[in-house]
Amino acid sequence: MKHDLPVTIVTTGATPEAAARPGDDDRESATRRALRLVTTAWAFGAAWMFTVQGAAMTRYAKMLGLPQFWFGVFAALPFIGALAQLPASFFIERFGHRKTLFVAAGVCHRTLWIGVALIPWVLPGAWWWPALMVLSTTSYFAGHLSGPAWVSWMADLVPARIRGRYFAQRNQVGQVSAVCATLAAGYALDLAQAASLEMLMRTGSVVLALAGIAGTVDYLMFTAVPDATATRANANVNLWRLVREPLRDRNFRRLLGFNAALTFSIAYVSQFVWLYLFDVMHLSNTKANLMWMVMQLGVWAVSYPLWGRIIDKAGRKPVLLVAGLIFAFSGAAWIFVTREHWVAGYIAVIVATAAWPGLDLANFSLLLAMSSSRGGRRQSSACVAINNFVVGIAGTVSGLVGGIIAQTLRDWHTTIFGWPLTYHGVLFLLTFVMRLVAVAWAMRLEEPRAHGPRVTLRYLSADVYSNIQQVFFAPARLLWHVGRWTLRISRER
Repeated sequence: MKHDLPVTIVTTGATPEAAARPGDDDRESATRRALRLVTTAWAFGAAWMFTVQGAAMTRYAKMLGLPQFWFGVFAALPFIGALAQLPASFFIERFGHRKTLFVAAGVCHRTLWIGVALIPWVLPGAWWWPALMVLSTTSYFAGHLSGPAWVSWMADLVPARIRGRYFAQRNQVGQVSAVCATLAAGYALDLAQAASLEMLMRTGSVVLALAGIAGTVDYLMFTAVPDATATRANANVNLWRLVREPLRDRNFRRLLGFNAALTFSIAYVSQFVWLYLFDVMHLSNTKANLMWMVMQLGVWAVSYPLWGRIIDKAGRKPVLLVAGLIFAFSGAAWIFVTREHWVAGYIAVIVATAAWPGLDLANFSLLLAMSSSRGGRRQSSACVAINNFVVGIAGTVSGLVGGIIAQTLRDWHTTIFGWPLTYHGVLFLLTFVMRLVAVAWAMRLEEPRAHGPRVTLRYLSADVYSNIQQVFFAPARLLWHVGRWTLRISRER
């Protein structure tokens, strides 16, 4: 594993092993400092991401007059932008400068959301929702230009032995920031909505502008992260060869199939869950944020470290299988979340959602393993670009299919086993089926050193039992310690 800073070995009569130790310590210390910066930056990035994906964005889009079909396209924009990753990968492999590309493209990506916030104040009403689509599309294209650089950079920066735990801890920091941003945005929108429609528009603009500023800070903090393993320019890089080399790996092709199916199942879901909460359940902004974002983030805060430990112990493929089967039910469970009877269905959604961190961490760890630089080979960012290109196509198709179904069935109603079913339910059932298809692709992945699913389930049940045990027995232990301290103080007196 390459580290951030080069090592200078001074030989002044000491043995080579002794001379190497100070350099190793400096290099390890520099890596730790860089990892702390990456984690801190994500606190700002998560505030941007969950604000843009939360109730504020959906409310804002509705106020700008976004039609029903275009909500599906809007949900696909983050994936359409992935088409920019192949040119970005070629640029990195041909010219280098991955840090420069990452920061420049990222700053452009996030600052454009300040422009989104200004739309109703600088443009006539007829241009509002088209301007939203244009600026959002441009933003996501710029963001995806930085994608291959970031994954390639992290593959060289984060030691392989701690990747599962490190990214789990990094995500936890982001979740705390995201919960604060989500709750604040929902509360502000509810206060504004009670005042007037114009105040709601103003508040939505302010919330998105602040999110754009926080997201920009995320990328600017990477200027202080060293990229000592940056590769030099290579005039012999050929775009066709860059694409062909990773695709020769059969295991990589299977990972592409898994990610394509998984992305199709989740790309359109978020926007239509928000519409379901607003239009069918008639929730306020704060309640919708609590139900969909805050509870989800709280569950992830607990389950990310758990899945990170299991990945480091059992391997990535079995986690994809186990977590994938559990996660598949989170889509279908939304059908049973109604205004009158929502508790059982919502509990099923939350339990199934707890499996997402396992999919996220295992998938990302597999991609990092395939993207790591080995022996001076210059194909590290190509795997990321090809993966995200395929993901972009799947997400684009997913958004279009979701939009077409929503537009075609917008006035359709029926029941299933006595439960009401609208076009939202059709979309939720479709995502359930596609997640099962993704699990079928994961079964074909190869990971020789991984344990089987049974061992993974054993690790999972042991960790869950341990956590539950701590939750139930921690108050009792605290009371016991308080009793001991009280008895000791009384004796001393």
